[in-house]
Amino acid sequence: MSDQNLKNYRKYYPLHHFIFYPISLVLLFICLFQIVININHNSSFVKIWSAIAAVVILMIVLSLMLRQHYALGLQDRIIINEFKFRYFALTGNRLESLPYQFSDAQIFALRFSEDEDLIELINNTIENDWSSSEIKQNIKNWKADNSRV
Repeated sequence: MSDQNLKNYRKYYPLHHFIFYPISLVLLFICLFQIVININHNSSFVKIWSAIAAVVILMIVLSLMLRQHYALGLQDRIIINEFKFRYFALTGNRLESLPYQFSDAQIFALRFSEDEDLIELINNTIENDWSSSEIKQNIKNWKADNSRV
């Protein structure tokens, strides 16, 4: 596996991204094509293909919502707790004791920083109220997160 950095940190799930969704989209286009070519000839075919298209659209939308909802919600909680523990291990203080309240997005960005740079990044984030993209751009030593969903 290559080193992770700002340009390649996104992860793909092959079954969804490269199999399920392409097949679903092809099926949807076939349905739409059949609707278009049968629109003036046979209304029963149009109704059948419209129903199939509606089911395919519903499948796609539900799979997009469900496949990530549970995994990402749990992953977010784990990342936040890991980050709080990491901060405590490095400083001996609780993250909650800081006067600045980090957003989840800021914590998610800070997790990519190596321990040597983390405290400096945290201080810069507090001083400048950096967004998650600004935090990622200022990471000197990128720490890969290869086990995320």
